[in-house]
Amino acid sequence: MIELIENPNNWLILGTLLIIIEIIFIGSFVFFLPAGLGAVLIGLIYKLQTLLPFTIISSWAFSLVLWGLSAIGISFVIQKYFKSNSTDDVNDY
Repeated sequence: MIELIENPNNWLILGTLLIIIEIIFIGSFVFFLPAGLGAVLIGLIYKLQTLLPFTIISSWAFSLVLWGLSAIGISFVIQKYFKSNSTDDVNDY
């Protein structure tokens, strides 16, 4: 089971699937896009780690925590830059 979490190809596939789900179901950038981009980021870090002489992600638990934190960070960035700044009130007729 741990080998599945530490495999970079699985992270890249998971990220791609989450991004495709976001595109198909138009989830308004809420959940699947940040989680997918975070998974792609973890997969790229694992791929880069095979080329470097040192380790960036040392355990499977750290990769899951890093995935969650990166998804939350990406969610805040998406909300900041893509949120409409409309001051129109819905209750104004």
